[in-house]
Order: sequence, then structure tokens, then C-alpha cells
Amino acid sequence: MTATVLTPDARTARERIVDTSGAPGPFVVVHTLTTLVAVNINQDADGLPKRCVVGDVERMRVSSQALARAARIWAVDHYNHQRPASGRSRLLPQETARRLQHAGIDSADATAGAALIVAAAGLSISPTDPGRTRTVSLMPQDAPDRLADVALAHWVELAPQRADMDKAIAAALTKVARKSKGEVALDPARDVPEDIVAAARRALDPALTNSIAIFGRMVTELPDGTMTSSVQIAHGFSVDPFDLLVDDFTVRDDWQDLGVFGAALIGRSYLTSGTLYRYAALDRQALRANLARAGATAFEVEDAAQHAEKAFVTGIAYALPTARRSRTGSAVRPLLVVAGSCDEPLTAAAAFETPVDPPAGPNAADLLARHLSWAGLRGGTARWHSPTGAPAPDLPGCLTVEA
Repeated sequence: MTATVLTPDARTARERIVDTSGAPGPFVVVHTLTTLVAVNINQDADGLPKRCVVGDVERMRVSSQALARAARIWAVDHYNHQRPASGRSRLLPQETARRLQHAGIDSADATAGAALIVAAAGLSISPTDPGRTRTVSLMPQDAPDRLADVALAHWVELAPQRADMDKAIAAALTKVARKSKGEVALDPARDVPEDIVAAARRALDPALTNSIAIFGRMVTELPDGTMTSSVQIAHGFSVDPFDLLVDDFTVRDDWQDLGVFGAALIGRSYLTSGTLYRYAALDRQALRANLARAGATAFEVEDAAQHAEKAFVTGIAYALPTARRSRTGSAVRPLLVVAGSCDEPLTAAAAFETPVDPPAGPNAADLLARHLSWAGLRGGTARWHSPTGAPAPDLPGCLTVEA
């Protein structure tokens, strides 16, 4: 009897890879059309599906931030390379302390040691929680391991600074407990030797990861911590008009009996349907410049750049924000993916200024194909995932069309 495999199939992920690395041109553009039914994959502060106005008609919208995160997570889960992945978090001191504890360091000493080495790297520690930084940062996923290694290598040498950090943490937490005004600065790291500071900062080098080289990051506290993104990602919008679906629901209490009727809870959710157009572009030269910042050889940079391009193009084509997928079943493949190289990264948003008539998906695919015929594509691939078996639209001849 064979066991059921519950993890994503790595082979299937590899077969889905969209490879544009052999197509000539300084830019790669990705256009997708995806039909969604009764979903709320990107909601606003009021719980409503996000929207925008295009051609004087309200449309469903999915923010560029949500699309970028979905692509980054997809690349981490399905297509990691020899360079470490990245993660966005405030919990760098906490995770570094856990690595120190695994190495045999006492819990209290690990907390102070982790806060010290993170502060030495240049990140400010939260005065109300020594396990967190003040701000959210995008870091290499192995940054806690690297920082713990630096701390352990200089553990004895840093004993005075660790003691000062421990006192500063205790004073800060006492102020919090007493609700006293003012803050205690957790900055004993100012006395850390320069060679240790340099080693801690190297652990956070943004060029260590492909995903930071792609999506960039802004960490003004670190020297050279900010890296400009090598991609542009537009807000996705529906090619057809926005239509809000109000879903009223009730929750039945399973233990309700003895003649008691009615619902235990009454609620309301908001959904919408539509065919989503998404656009993204990758600047190949900027990507290579970002990757080269880690001091890699030209061969290493080129190898990493090609893998990063495949991961980004595939992730941005197939990944969507998950949102309320347990109640909406929003996982779906795009109807059409066009990924091609070019000299100028042009969006096809103007093709959908007038709302598309039903059936929106096939009609939008024809419109997109006509628009791309003069968009200057030099090569690439297109994938047509028609659920009805309809033939692929008449796409530019420089593209390899896959059904």
C-alpha cells in the first residue's frame, strides 16, 4: 500500500516552468488572463474586493504588492536555487535566538546575544519586544543561521556587550510593564568591534538571494541595505465590469437542541467574478547588476540570473494571492500566459479600456493577441489553457505556443 503524497510535486512544478532565458532582448514581459469566479482574493480595509476605474467602468483590482508576494512565495516553495530564499519578517532576533539555543546557549543569554548581533548588523530592536525589530525587512532566509554563527564565533569576546544588552532589555520591559513614558534604547551594539559588525552585516547582504535581487528591498538602517527592484508589476484588473456579490451566511451551532431555533452567528462576505489581466516586466540588466553586488563571478551572475528569470516569470504567471481560498476555491490556472522578450516593456492594458463582452476570457485573449502583434516581441513562449478546447488565439509568430 503506497502512502498519499500531500506535498507539492516538484516534478510538476519544473514542467510548468516558463523559460524565456534564451529569447533575445533587454526586457522580459509577462501578460496573463485568468478567469476567477466568486472570489475575494485581495480585499480592502472594509473587507470588500479591491477595485479601480478603467474606461469609466469600475473593475475588479488585485494590488501589485499582493501579486509580488504570491510570486515570491511560489518561487520559494517550488523553484529554489543554490542561493538562499528570502523572507519578510520582524522576527529576526527571535529566530537568531532559537539558533543559539539549539547550539546549547541558555534562553536568556540567547535572547540578549541575538538582540546584540542583530543590532550590530544595523537593525533597530523593538524596545517593547527584544525578539522583534522595529520594522519589517526582507532578509535572506538563512540570515538567522549566519548571525548565530557570527555570535557564537565571538561569544566570549562579546560578553560585556551581551551583559549590557541584557540590562537594557530588562529596563525596557520594566518600563513597558509599568506603562512608563519614554523608551529605553537597545543600542549596546555601539561598542561591538568593527570586524564583528562587518561580519554581521555580511549575513544580511541583499545580493545573497535571487528574490531580493528581483523584488528589491528598502532597509535604510543598513549600509547598502537598500536594493532597487529589477521588475515592475502592475495592478491586475478585470477586463469585464466589476459586479459585487454579497454573500450572507449563517453558522449553525452543532450542539444546539432542546427546541432552540435560529443561527448561532449571522455574517456577510463580499465576492466578485471576472477575467483578470495582469502585466509584469523584468529588466535583465538591472537583475544582473543586483546579483553582481555579492562579488560573484560573471559566470555565477549569469547562471543565477537565468534561474531567477525562470522563477520570476513562472511565479508571476501562475501564482495568485490565496485570500479566502478555503471558502472560495480560488486556485486556478491562467487561461492565457504570454511571456516574451522585447526592447521596450509595454503593457497591454489599453487593449481593455472598453469592457470585453462575454465570454470574457476568449474574447480578451483575441484582443490581447491583436495588441501584442505590434508590441515588438522578439521571442518567448505562450501557453493556452482553454477549458473548452478552443484553439489558441492568433499570437505573434515569434512566440512558441504551447497548449
